[in-house]
Amino acid sequence: MIYLDHHSATRPCSAALERMTPYLQDRWGASFAPHKMGQELIASLDTHYQMIYDLVGAGEPDRFVFTSSGAEGINQVFLSIFLEVARKTGKTHIIVSEIEDAPTMRCAKRLEELGCTIKIAPAKDGLIDVEALAKLINPRTSLISVSMAHGLTGVIQPADEIINLAKEKNILLHLDATYAVGKYPIAFESDYLTFSGDRIHSVKGSGGLFAKEKAPLVPLILGGNEQAGYRGGSFDIPSFMALSAAASQASLYLDTMALEVARLRALFESSVQGEVLFKNHLRLPNTSLIAFKGVHQEALLYFLSRKGVYAAIGGAYAPHLSTIDETALSFSLSRMTTEEEIVKAAKIINDTVKDLQSISEAL
Repeated sequence: MIYLDHHSATRPCSAALERMTPYLQDRWGASFAPHKMGQELIASLDTHYQMIYDLVGAGEPDRFVFTSSGAEGINQVFLSIFLEVARKTGKTHIIVSEIEDAPTMRCAKRLEELGCTIKIAPAKDGLIDVEALAKLINPRTSLISVSMAHGLTGVIQPADEIINLAKEKNILLHLDATYAVGKYPIAFESDYLTFSGDRIHSVKGSGGLFAKEKAPLVPLILGGNEQAGYRGGSFDIPSFMALSAAASQASLYLDTMALEVARLRALFESSVQGEVLFKNHLRLPNTSLIAFKGVHQEALLYFLSRKGVYAAIGGAYAPHLSTIDETALSFSLSRMTTEEEIVKAAKIINDTVKDLQSISEAL
């Protein structure tokens, strides 16, 4: 197996598994309980929050909500805007971009059904068109919600420009950092920031939402313990511990992502016989979008999967690559990807593409 689909999921790192294990075997009590077993759990949390704050460049006044995924965080942002802003002030106008993943688009659709107006900012050559986005703003705009980077193309979006625009217009801004976090240094300067833990080698069922001190924030799940973290129910300490360990490791490996993983990506792109799309854009160091002339992406994905090479074309969660190029596959590496895997994957891809091109020519 050569796994090159790390924007769908990553293997949990050993540090994450080791840190969460004691809280599954021995320290399994309820964090809200008033006795010693519960209170010791709460005390153990305090020293681990900072690792997550450091990863995204958040400060002490910023609020953190541990979530089960980036999708949950996105849902909480949209719910907060609807309940605390749109419903109370009449500012029911929300802007998203056309490159967003399903959680953002589906949340926008839900608010539209509740009476909000949703406008979609276009993308041009892989980048959110900031000028077009600015023209969509009106006095009733309450939120702009966009991604920091595209998970399939790897293109880093103009977040700084959008941050400046939102501040200038006094509009709340949500940035989804699911694909950006752990790939390059981030400074939390928007009103909200969300990410998924399973994209930075934490376990599934872990993620985070950051909110600035004055940004509206209401609990998504009500269960009597919301003030402990704006999320009801018993706090999932094992998964939180895994996230904190993965965040610490991701911070330590930022240089590795920028240098070694980027080197492997360059080796991969020079070895694969295809056209690298968006090559001249500022991209995530681990992502390649490659088009293969005369080959349909779904056929290539299928045959590569049969040979143990895993890539992506989008679909139910992310925008489908057929809207960009029907011959393209997306490959995303991780810090665990080896040069041996890259060399072997390139050969398998080239051989498979050649076979499929021969079939197409025969037809």
